[in-house]
Amino acid sequence: MRQSSITQSLRGCFITGTDTGVGKTVVTAALAVALRKRGYAVGVMKPIETGVPPFADERSDAARLRAASRSSDAITEVRPYAFRRPLAPLDAARLEKKTVTLPAIMRAFRTLQSRHEVVLVEGVGGVYVPITSSLNVSDLIYRMRLPAIVIGRASLGGINHALLTLEALRQRNIFVLALVLNRTLPAQTATAREQERSTVRLLRQLADVPVIGPLPYRSMREGRFHGEVARLTRTAAITTLTRLVLTSWRGTRSRRG
Repeated sequence: MRQSSITQSLRGCFITGTDTGVGKTVVTAALAVALRKRGYAVGVMKPIETGVPPFADERSDAARLRAASRSSDAITEVRPYAFRRPLAPLDAARLEKKTVTLPAIMRAFRTLQSRHEVVLVEGVGGVYVPITSSLNVSDLIYRMRLPAIVIGRASLGGINHALLTLEALRQRNIFVLALVLNRTLPAQTATAREQERSTVRLLRQLADVPVIGPLPYRSMREGRFHGEVARLTRTAAITTLTRLVLTSWRGTRSRRG
């Protein structure tokens, strides 16, 4: 295992989003590949996953992240909670007569931390998605004491969602490493391209955090995930994000006290 001042401080980051379906999994996987190729032992975690297909767990987000990181961690550590219904965790758990508990998630997280130089944790939905009757995703980020990376849409509507998410994280005193803008749909018309340029430009002015992207649009048809991740890993945007992760964590700790 590499020994350096950066490595000894580096513990990971939490990848959250402005919404569901904004590209958290593909960005987390690309970041895991990029860090692994730099020689780091990377752990991944998806504490709660909903909409997990029965008898097809290899297509789940958690399985894809584990494959990207090439970790040998048990899937129950990578993902302590899996529910079949594609709902917010609170309701998905209720329908299966189960309860998500923070101690179980934190035990798995600390186990992964003990094995890896860096742990990338992917959230579920956005920061206010309820995981229990009294806790949401932002509470989980806060308890893990990780800096956040926010994934947002580069299209129309992305400004409001991104700024609301950043403000919610600031209210919890959670340091944000970067806002990554993703093309979730191809900008096929002149109007869509103008809207995208406006979204990116205004967020760079207003976000008060590094704004990366927009990432290229990728087709996520079945069977193409890891190929798209490999291509994304080679982009300048993921290279920049990787550098931020490697160089900013110590500063994050000092800012958060």
